[in-house]
Amino acid sequence: MSRFIALTKVLLKTSGDFWGNKKSDKNSKLKSISLKLLLAACFLPLAIMMGEFVSSLYEGLSFINQQGVILSFGFVLVSLVAFFFGIFYVMGTFYFSMDIDNLLPLPFRPSEILGAKFVVVLIYEYITELLVLLPIIIVYGFESGAGALYYIFSTLIFLTLPIIPLVLASVIVMVIMRFTGIAKNKDRFRIVGGILILFLSLGINIFIQRTSQSTLNPETLQQMFVEGNNSLVNIVSGMFPSSKIASLAVLESSNITGITNMAIFIAMSILAIGIFIVVGEGLYLKGVVGISETKSKRKKLSEAEIDKIVVQNSVFKTYLIKELKILFRTPAYFMNCVLMNFLWPVFLLIPMLASPQGIGNFKELGMVINNPRIAALVVVVGFALIVFITSNSPIACTSISREGKNFYINKYLPISYKKQIVAKVLSAFILGIISMVMLLVALLILFEPPKIIVVLIGLVSLLGILFSNFVGILIDLYRPKLDWDNEQKAVKQNMNILLNSLPCVLIAAITVFIVFKFKLSLVTATILIIGVFGTIDFMLFRVLMTKGVQIYNNINN
Repeated sequence: MSRFIALTKVLLKTSGDFWGNKKSDKNSKLKSISLKLLLAACFLPLAIMMGEFVSSLYEGLSFINQQGVILSFGFVLVSLVAFFFGIFYVMGTFYFSMDIDNLLPLPFRPSEILGAKFVVVLIYEYITELLVLLPIIIVYGFESGAGALYYIFSTLIFLTLPIIPLVLASVIVMVIMRFTGIAKNKDRFRIVGGILILFLSLGINIFIQRTSQSTLNPETLQQMFVEGNNSLVNIVSGMFPSSKIASLAVLESSNITGITNMAIFIAMSILAIGIFIVVGEGLYLKGVVGISETKSKRKKLSEAEIDKIVVQNSVFKTYLIKELKILFRTPAYFMNCVLMNFLWPVFLLIPMLASPQGIGNFKELGMVINNPRIAALVVVVGFALIVFITSNSPIACTSISREGKNFYINKYLPISYKKQIVAKVLSAFILGIISMVMLLVALLILFEPPKIIVVLIGLVSLLGILFSNFVGILIDLYRPKLDWDNEQKAVKQNMNILLNSLPCVLIAAITVFIVFKFKLSLVTATILIIGVFGTIDFMLFRVLMTKGVQIYNNINN
């Protein structure tokens, strides 16, 4: 146990800047504290809005005695988020971390390494819970006049709720990654395995939602309303079975039923941890040993074959291809940067795919989109959606950070800093365009909007993609995260992604508000977006080519 605790402390200290660094100077610590306060200030309005929403929802549901569905829905939401994001956290922390090669020779059992890494992942899940579940628990308790037992039980559920979905995600990852060592090209197999894991989690998500929503027929709902007594909790919590017991434990905290369900839930969590340890002892070492090995073809080439393979390109084109190859060939970058960029259409369509109505939902929404009176709003919402997607992509805002401790090599390359910066922006821009095209193709096929609408969304979105990429690389220039020992940390535990998303989403939301508030026509709205964002993009480009180059030059100096 002492070795497990010591290892957990070490992994937490080295897991990211969020937990602080004793080697940092006072200025760095001050910046870290300021950043955390800024993030808290940014999320405070969101928490207040969620609290107000829960309060109004409680008031409406209390009339039919179904207010308990609020807690149930919150528990289900956190469980699904913990499971889905747990897939990425587990893959990065358990397998793609560079500390693996240092830990394996040490006298640790697989369960001790896994346990320490599991705690690190669990703590990051708690941060998500703080944003999603805490406002729901506090407001519900205040509105219901709950006693001390409610808050004690809620705290216990808060600490144990992510365990079961996280264990499920871990077991799925360990089973698939167990076969990594069999493949000759391990990097490629890890990428394919990551894709399989991701689509498996999406499939489970859709199956759970379809199964639960299929029970929401009018007759069942009417019967639930007649019965009252939070009977809707059984249906909502069916989306993630363990959340049902958690909901009943908190809702019935004042009687023996709540105590019984709390004991059952804690026992289930302990059992899940036991299963995790047993599976880990059997599978983890077989999947992680040799994880850092790569394939190399030891083939002797003739002079003619070398002349055929070696092609002279421009310096800029070569550097751009290098940026793209690193994104596609590095498993952690591919999963978090490239693949996530392409999956947004799937994420947006999941609620409709999960619904029993299926294709009927697309037809109904298509009728709304095809309404000529809201054409301008459709264009600006499509523009804002693509800005949101690209601003949440780590490609641009981690383009400097991904260089890591080898950044100094860029200063010896025969290419100017301006061209290096442009190549990094262009790599993100290319992938952003591909993501945009996928969304527009899905829009055309599923909703059949007027082609002029699709063309205008694509046109204005090009400026939006450039805008988010320019902002992202500027942020990364000012605060690059170069000191990492795990590629996952460069893209997953990097505050630059959030700092990039906040201003981009805010400005895009303001644009939507202006078009909606003043009821602008399609032509006026399009001209407004092109004029405003074209000007902003030009100004940001000038800043990158002047101030950005100076900052680039001073990095590592």
